[in-house]
Amino acid sequence: LYWRKTHDGRTLEIRTTSLVGGGMVRTFADVSDYVRVEGELRVSEARFRSLSDLSSDWYWEQDAQYRFTHFSGEALRQALNLDDYRGRTRWCVPAPNMSEDDWAAHRALLDARQPFRDLELQRLRADGTSYWTSVSGTPIIDPDGSFRGYRGVGRDISERRRVQAQITRLAYFDALTRLPNRRMLTERLDRARAATLRSGGHAALLFIDLDNFKDLNDTQGHHTGDRLLLQVAQRLQQCVGAGDTVARFGGDEFVVLSERLPADGLGARQAAAQLARRVIESLCQPYTLEGLSHHSTPSIGIVLFGDQPYGVDDLLQHADLAMYQAKAAGRNTVRFFDPGMQESVRARSVLEAQLRHGLQAGELQLHYQPIVDGAGRMVGVEALLRWHHPQRGMVPPAEFIPLAEQSGLILPLGRWVMEQACAQLVAWAGSAATRHLVLSVNVSVRQFRQADFADHVLHALRGSGARARQLKIELTESLWLSDAEEAIAKMDLLRAHGVGFALDDFGTGYSSLSYLKRLPLDQLKIDRSFVRDVLTDPNDAAIVRTILALAQSLDLEVV
Repeated sequence: LYWRKTHDGRTLEIRTTSLVGGGMVRTFADVSDYVRVEGELRVSEARFRSLSDLSSDWYWEQDAQYRFTHFSGEALRQALNLDDYRGRTRWCVPAPNMSEDDWAAHRALLDARQPFRDLELQRLRADGTSYWTSVSGTPIIDPDGSFRGYRGVGRDISERRRVQAQITRLAYFDALTRLPNRRMLTERLDRARAATLRSGGHAALLFIDLDNFKDLNDTQGHHTGDRLLLQVAQRLQQCVGAGDTVARFGGDEFVVLSERLPADGLGARQAAAQLARRVIESLCQPYTLEGLSHHSTPSIGIVLFGDQPYGVDDLLQHADLAMYQAKAAGRNTVRFFDPGMQESVRARSVLEAQLRHGLQAGELQLHYQPIVDGAGRMVGVEALLRWHHPQRGMVPPAEFIPLAEQSGLILPLGRWVMEQACAQLVAWAGSAATRHLVLSVNVSVRQFRQADFADHVLHALRGSGARARQLKIELTESLWLSDAEEAIAKMDLLRAHGVGFALDDFGTGYSSLSYLKRLPLDQLKIDRSFVRDVLTDPNDAAIVRTILALAQSLDLEVV
């Protein structure tokens, strides 16, 4: 049997058969069409293989029992170990992301002879590392309607999954601590809130703020603060149970969501309090930061929720309010939210709005407290801010000054006080009884730290025509906790123009003697807590004597 090509391009199949008796029969068949089709099939197969080798996809086939029978594609050999697949079904190879229910649903689809698309499977290599594939398939049906198996394509999507995981981390996890961020916390909190409403159980939200964290950042740098935050995150994770969520809410604020609390309210409250105590005990342990031992404490606010119809924002606000109550109670402590806190905040918000209006409407006044010498002669005055409220009358400074500090109103208030004090000095200059008085003005740390503070003081003096040597600025010791060098530079600038300085509430702060000797001060004011019982308490008397001796050695006046 052989083929022969004719001159006109046809292909003949020539078959020779021997006959009994020595003869032969030779037949000729025109197989041109067969050869043409076979050649076209070879070209098509070569084209398919070359494209398959170049593609990032691979081709696979299964028999009627869903066992793999054929693979092709260069990408396949880079992604899969074919020995793990040949003769086996897809579900015989481990896929950690697929449960038995998932495989049962996939088999049901195959049994229904339905095509499937983009089935994502996590697979494991021999070294334990994982990779991801996406497969799509369609059933193979003969012309007579018989089912012969499945064929389809697959693709390695490991890089895509890695990018997706990175995007998820950026969207839902804090970049520094790797804890869930605010977005993920709110989603989990919303699910927990819905679950407690259905079940009637209880959960707790703990809002945790690190006390005096800003001081660490200001004095040691943000990189040191970041190291502290990392250690805090690790300790918090060790404090909570397996089903709890620890999230970084922002800055030095962390939140713990504890869902597995007792069903009864009292038991839930006790469990939440116990968790908070564990957190405080853990976070109060010393931290090692770049070889230095550092101590930090937390303030914790807790809100319990169960069958109350509170939203996510409400719960976060309640926990935040409770945390601020913990700070107001002296820090390093725990407070549970109660509705009275919200009423207090509402009242404070109303008072803040009224104070803003009062500043514009001229309701604020300066009163002047005399400063006398040992003979009773008035040598100066201290300006005291008072607020004459149209309905409440005189509002105590202890009520609105802290509010002004928290809200930022202390800055326009402080500027107004400085301008009024300078104007008063000019008014007093016209009388022989008052032209000698030195006027002291209290300045808050926040106001003093403003970059334009010295410029504003000088502008107020020039604008009013007041004499700088009759203005004294009173500062507190808390100013030296940070930016001491910058503070001294501002004081030197104002001192060069004649402005004096007094250190207020001396004895209650943190300034060291090394700073005290460098400060351009004129005066120390002993805190009233020492003066009040100086005639009856020997300890207070000893403290006052010591301060007097110290001031005398530094050539400072004492009030």
